Amino acid sequence: MALLEICCYSTECAVIAQQNGADRIELCAAPLEGGLTPSYGVLRATRQRVTIPIHPIIRPRGGDFCYTDGEFAAMLEDVRQVRSLGYPGVVIGVLNPEGQVDIPRMRQIMVAAGRWR
Repeated sequence: MALLEICCYSTECAVIAQQNGADRIELCAAPLEGGLTPSYGVLRATRQRVTIPIHPIIRPRGGDFCYTDGEFAAMLEDVRQVRSLGYPGVVIGVLNPEGQVDIPRMRQIMVAAGRWR
């Protein structure tokens, strides 16, 4: 069974998507950057107004998906924050310098999200 996931860049968009039959929402900020982590205020407001599953994107900047240690630390904190707000999951990607999925960092993300021990 196919699910309809809508990428939304605001709380208002997420409400409209839900009203029009979306099954799930990917919540982002900064469409011109390709999607960045939404602000805490947007995360809280959307969580309060939308009842279908929402998966916020965790991305500190546009460009590639190879993150510095500082960027990655901020991403882990964002994952913890999203989890504390009751979201069921996140949208995230981390690559190593060779362009492959960075498995060690993805494991750290899964731990921060409470999905892996």
